[in-house]
Amino acid sequence: MITLDEYEKDILKSVEAGEWKSKNNMDNRIRELQSHIKNQKKKAISLRLNENDIYELKKKALENSIPYQNLIQMLVHQFATNKIKLSV
Repeated sequence: MITLDEYEKDILKSVEAGEWKSKNNMDNRIRELQSHIKNQKKKAISLRLNENDIYELKKKALENSIPYQNLIQMLVHQFATNKIKLSV
């Protein structure tokens, strides 16, 4: 179950109340985003991780119905784009 903060709850309430309108170009936007994703170059790397960390990552990925490799990619991307911070 996802926990929402107050700001997110306000947005959800607003959407459910019908205060948001679609721009009706979803198909074009989806194609645009898919094209962007397909054109991004990816490079394979070798990485050694603690077995317990891999187990926990796989568990979290399963809870979110995504492959664990995709979860790792998302974490690295979010860190690289300053969307999440690392506590050292």
